[in-house]
Amino acid sequence: MELYSRNLQIIDGVLDDNQVMMHIEKGKYFGLTPVGKRIWDLMEQPRSFDEITDTLLSEYDVAKDQCEKEVQLFLDKAVQYNIIIKSEQHP
Repeated sequence: MELYSRNLQIIDGVLDDNQVMMHIEKGKYFGLTPVGKRIWDLMEQPRSFDEITDTLLSEYDVAKDQCEKEVQLFLDKAVQYNIIIKSEQHP
């Protein structure tokens, strides 16, 4: 199973009601939407894709297929920018 977790090289905070983050190593800044911030909050501990989507489906009025599509896009982009780390959990 794949797990997603925060990259420890990211510092984050709130600026004018927006979640902002900086990659320490690369010196790049990122901003998150409210849903992106919620996903980031959920990954305080490593989470699976299903754990993330199940939580969001319980908190937001969104269709399951739309939620899964949007979460996958977010995770893929966050992994690409090295904000989130994807790892395999071995049984």
